Amino acid sequence: MVPSLVKIVSTFKDTDTKKIYLIQNKMDQTFFVQRKMKHADYFVYKTLQEHPIQGIPKIYDIQIEEEWLVITEEFIQAPTLAELLPFSEKEAVNIVCQLCDILTCLHQFHPPIIHRDIKPENIFYQDGKVILFDFDIARFYDPSKIRDTTLLGSVGYAAPEQFGFAQTGVQSDVYSCGKLLQVLLTGRLDLSVKGRFERIIRKTLSMDPKDRFQSAAQLKAELQEIGWIFPGINNRSRKGKVGSWIGWIFSICVVLSINIQKNTSFKHDSLYLIACFLVLALLELVICNRHKVQKYDLPLIRWGILSLMYFLLLVIGIGILSLFDMMLPA
Repeated sequence: MVPSLVKIVSTFKDTDTKKIYLIQNKMDQTFFVQRKMKHADYFVYKTLQEHPIQGIPKIYDIQIEEEWLVITEEFIQAPTLAELLPFSEKEAVNIVCQLCDILTCLHQFHPPIIHRDIKPENIFYQDGKVILFDFDIARFYDPSKIRDTTLLGSVGYAAPEQFGFAQTGVQSDVYSCGKLLQVLLTGRLDLSVKGRFERIIRKTLSMDPKDRFQSAAQLKAELQEIGWIFPGINNRSRKGKVGSWIGWIFSICVVLSINIQKNTSFKHDSLYLIACFLVLALLELVICNRHKVQKYDLPLIRWGILSLMYFLLLVIGIGILSLFDMMLPA
């Protein structure tokens, strides 16, 4: 971006190694964030510019000015998670799951990009959407290295290996996600979480990276396994809830169109119609909870487990209805 075409509106940060400004294009009055850094990785920002990821500010321009790397990126006017602490369990899980999706994209690069500075202050929260920023100490994973050359990270959130114990990798960001979840739930770094999240957080915070979840996708799958989704009631998105209600309406219409004169299974026509509805309702229930098998890599295994789940629920449901059918007078 041509310096003569922009003006500095305000300064967010000004140190010997990093300067962050809010700048404005004089031509169209558009606002941007300009980062000037001495130690940031040019190739990380170049990769993010060439391969935009939803949930990360857009990179518009990259320049090198003497010893400074100058980045012009999207200006996002939204509060950070740090300004909104604490969150409800549902909100906290949703936030970390969204973050896991972003990290999965970063970790799928070859080599993976490791953020290394995940904390509430570096995450915007806009209309229920998570936006991860500040890649100033992010790096590419290098399997040939034993440990990081430069020891950087935020105390409390950074994994042990970021302070010289080993090289940072995908599991380092997973560690930070565990700390983030802890803070989102309690509002503080020094408070432990008890109850249903305790096991998950303890695993993400293991000292040895091999003992943690091995990917952000695994962490997300574990978080989503905590509770069942009941279609139309507690779907994780508005789109999912609308889709579920469409499914319910469709199922009811199908059942109402059934000719009960062809009923040869139940003595009571009402129980026969309920059984027909159950066939469709349980299918929708299983589809809405397919996230519970995402931790299995092979699609064949995932669909096999879902099919078995559906079959067992259907057998139990039809069995109960058949029992009622026998007990009730004709």
